[in-house]
Amino acid sequence: MKKILFVCDKNECTSFGRLTLNLVRAVSKEFETHVLWMKTPKFFPNPEHTADGGKIVADPRTYTAHEVWVKSLYTGFWSLRKPVYDCVRNIKPDIVFFIRPELGFLISSAKKAIEKTKGEGGPDAKTVLYLHDDFAETQYPHNIKFILLNKFYINPTLNADGFVFNSEWTKNAVCRHFGPRMANAPGAVIGCPIDGTVFKRLETQKTPEEREAFRRRYGIKNYKSMCVHVGLAEPRKNVETYYEMARMRPDVAFVRVGKLTPHYRSIIDEKKLYNVFHFPEFNAPELREFYYHAELMVYPSLLEGFGLPPVEAISCGTPAVAGATTALLENLEGVCPLIDPPTDAAAYVKVLDRVLAGEKIVNEENAEKLLDRVSIESYSKRVVDFLNLMT
Repeated sequence: MKKILFVCDKNECTSFGRLTLNLVRAVSKEFETHVLWMKTPKFFPNPEHTADGGKIVADPRTYTAHEVWVKSLYTGFWSLRKPVYDCVRNIKPDIVFFIRPELGFLISSAKKAIEKTKGEGGPDAKTVLYLHDDFAETQYPHNIKFILLNKFYINPTLNADGFVFNSEWTKNAVCRHFGPRMANAPGAVIGCPIDGTVFKRLETQKTPEEREAFRRRYGIKNYKSMCVHVGLAEPRKNVETYYEMARMRPDVAFVRVGKLTPHYRSIIDEKKLYNVFHFPEFNAPELREFYYHAELMVYPSLLEGFGLPPVEAISCGTPAVAGATTALLENLEGVCPLIDPPTDAAAYVKVLDRVLAGEKIVNEENAEKLLDRVSIESYSKRVVDFLNLMT
């Protein structure tokens, strides 16, 4: 059986961690599967932290876990190279699969190990890198952090032997960014998966009483309904529009799953948004419960390579509304309301009012087609077909 090594630096409560576990699930029947977890205090604060929250996604018996500890991905610029080299040398995989372009600086270490192993009769392994969106530094070209990130961490992405993309939009955007070398390399749009065993529709929707009881358990009291937003603390996520919705509907609770930055805190304080609630992160089953008990998922992002949260919500039977931008438009057009421009808070509020009035805003037929395309079964076929082509 061929071997594959996934390299990931995020825990299972993040989209990248869940994606890694879904990839394990997608290929474990065809490949002997290994995961190198590059652990940092930020994403793995407990030394015993494993992918326990992801067991529902990927049975830990289906892969072998390896780990290396560093203070951060950035301080690991040099110290991570040898552990990656050693891991590849020991496992002798046929594919080394990097989960995101910020890990591109480690491709050279994997390739050195592959060459050494090949000289000893090992496999002629290939490196593959997963690309997820147009890079933040291309959106914020004057930010010194992103300039340095691009130069030292992401630009080496081009050294990979093949590339997979989560959407047609991403493929077009990053091939423009990197040029013909990437565009002409082996590649495939494989999308992103939704685990239907986790994010699945309930046979009976939650009652108003159950929704209220759930909100109270999390300290969300005296509100008639709840909206949910999930996302990183980045300008492209357009969280300000979500907060403006909260200002316009003070009787609705607006929950955000993601980091509460000083900038976001200042907006909340300035607008006196007592109906905004922040939670840093949830594993997949916890997040699913928020989808089940929310009246609406709101995703006003300006730029997305795929946009998993609204698809997860729709898979749970929760209506969603999103910005009519980038891959959100590619995935959700005809499925749920899309707002153009995505900064129009009043337009989102009108959709919320429609939902609270009992209107069905999701086209169920188109939603089923979308969910079939993002099912783990469909995803697995696309992934395995490409990996077999590479080997």
